[in-house]
Amino acid sequence: MGFTMTEGGFGVGDYVAFGVLCAFSCAGGLWYSAIGSRSKAIVDLKDYLLGGRSMSTFPVAMSLIASYVSGVTILGTPAETYNYGTQYWLVIVGVCLSCLVVATVYLPVFCTLRLSSSYEYLQLRFNRHVRAVASILFLLDEVLFLPMVIYVPALAFNQLTGFNVFAVGGAMVLICGLYTALGGLRAVVWTDSVQTGIMFIGIVLMATAGTLAVGGIATVLDTADVSGRLRLSNWSFSPYERQTGWGAIVGGFLYWTCFNSVNQTMVQRYISLPTKRKAITALGIFCIGAMFAISLCVWCGLAAWTAWVQGGCDPRGSPLVEDRLLPAFVTFVSKSQRLPGLAGVFLAGVFGAGLSSLSAVLNACALVVVEDLMHGWLKVRFRPLVEGVLARSVTAVLAVVSVLMLVVIEKLGGVLGVATALSAIAASATCGIFTLGMCCWWVGPRGALAGGIAGALLAGVTSLGTQAAAAAGLRAPPLQFDAACAKNASFTMENMAIDPETIFPLFRISYHWIAPLGLLATVTVGAIVGWFCDKRDDTKMDAELFTPVLWRWLPPECIEKAGEIRRKLAVKEIDSPAPSSPLILGRMVNKVERPAERR
Repeated sequence: MGFTMTEGGFGVGDYVAFGVLCAFSCAGGLWYSAIGSRSKAIVDLKDYLLGGRSMSTFPVAMSLIASYVSGVTILGTPAETYNYGTQYWLVIVGVCLSCLVVATVYLPVFCTLRLSSSYEYLQLRFNRHVRAVASILFLLDEVLFLPMVIYVPALAFNQLTGFNVFAVGGAMVLICGLYTALGGLRAVVWTDSVQTGIMFIGIVLMATAGTLAVGGIATVLDTADVSGRLRLSNWSFSPYERQTGWGAIVGGFLYWTCFNSVNQTMVQRYISLPTKRKAITALGIFCIGAMFAISLCVWCGLAAWTAWVQGGCDPRGSPLVEDRLLPAFVTFVSKSQRLPGLAGVFLAGVFGAGLSSLSAVLNACALVVVEDLMHGWLKVRFRPLVEGVLARSVTAVLAVVSVLMLVVIEKLGGVLGVATALSAIAASATCGIFTLGMCCWWVGPRGALAGGIAGALLAGVTSLGTQAAAAAGLRAPPLQFDAACAKNASFTMENMAIDPETIFPLFRISYHWIAPLGLLATVTVGAIVGWFCDKRDDTKMDAELFTPVLWRWLPPECIEKAGEIRRKLAVKEIDSPAPSSPLILGRMVNKVERPAERR
């Protein structure tokens, strides 16, 4: 029996395994929902949005993994490897470098200032209008990302069981929206921990069973090497090649930095921990978990390729394959190895990844709407009970919008590239604005706004242009096939539907380079405009607003004013505490050690 990419089906054992694991993963969220839905918890926005700033390190680390290692990664990465080889695997180097930069450049600023929202920093460094622009970009980013998170598990469920994609997506949103809207961050974090564990169980079982089904590790490596899918030797500087070493490492590094550094979904979890040390520990666990998950998914893609070659290279499974690869491979392995329940465990893992990413984003969006747009920009405050209901309403509305957008996402192909390209629009511009604030002391509101608009426009035009070209038929050709496949009379190579030379060059670049392009445009335009158009505001010259990496090069007045803004915030909070208290760290000294004092 060969692998043909048409496999599917769900047995009784699969339904039992899937039902038990999903019920177990959601139990914690529903329990916290029951606790959090009481009137006292509705009033306490601090507890709802930040978990009472007393979360434990490991659950938060698991929630960090869940935030961006979603079903998109689980289904998209094996298909990418199947089509284009293991060059994408080098993105784990970019992930590692990203975590080092976040821990040394960005995270210390958030922990020192004790903020409740990452975008609150932009009001302290620039003004409330810059804060609003970044907040709106974040919401735009998540509106584009959420449908992808829902679509991938729904697609897998559809392929294995035949259930309608939209019905499955609606059920996901209903379950996830319930415990997210009622339980807040505590429900999200603890449920994420369980769902992330189930996700890893599913991937590990799939990788192990798939390897055994095709003959072992050596067989997978030999088959992949013959077709060139094991080589990491493409170090071309061309941005038009879909997968290169530089694209995976440099592009992956900057893409993940844009998300891990300032994105509210991640920062909200960093600052829910009581100390900076615990936040860095959680970030380290996230780094290891993300690298492990990506590596397993790459291996699953190689195992599926080996199964297809061994089965005679059926033309129905010839590259380019879509994101239905792994569900089909799971069914193939389950039947060939006689492992009832394997498909159910795998699907539970995909669902767990999707639900955890969905809940993480929904909770972060509620915080941004209440804290950044309503409190920070519009200067509007209601009674705590009203604000609690409003935060939950935002969660519900975004969940519904995500389901409706499935109609659009269904028309696109290759979820990994699509998700990376679309989410890079806002992420790169937002990260660029924060980088200007933390590293360029001469940049003011004009430079920040000009840079953010330039970066968002460039990344947006490029991203949407690449998706339009893909919809028109532009596809990067897959790697070569084995000699046996090439001689297969039933195999025919699909012709590209469009000539690449007829496409505008900017719309042909790899999705790896969209985030770097937007980030570079934001920082470059912002730095230039800030130098010529912004006037120095002495009230913003506080060393704690800048990354500690650059303290020795800051103007002397920055060092002299170090800690002033934080002390003013602390006094303001004592005199007039807000319903959503922004205190994050348990204790913090009022004096910042200056370079001269360290000698």
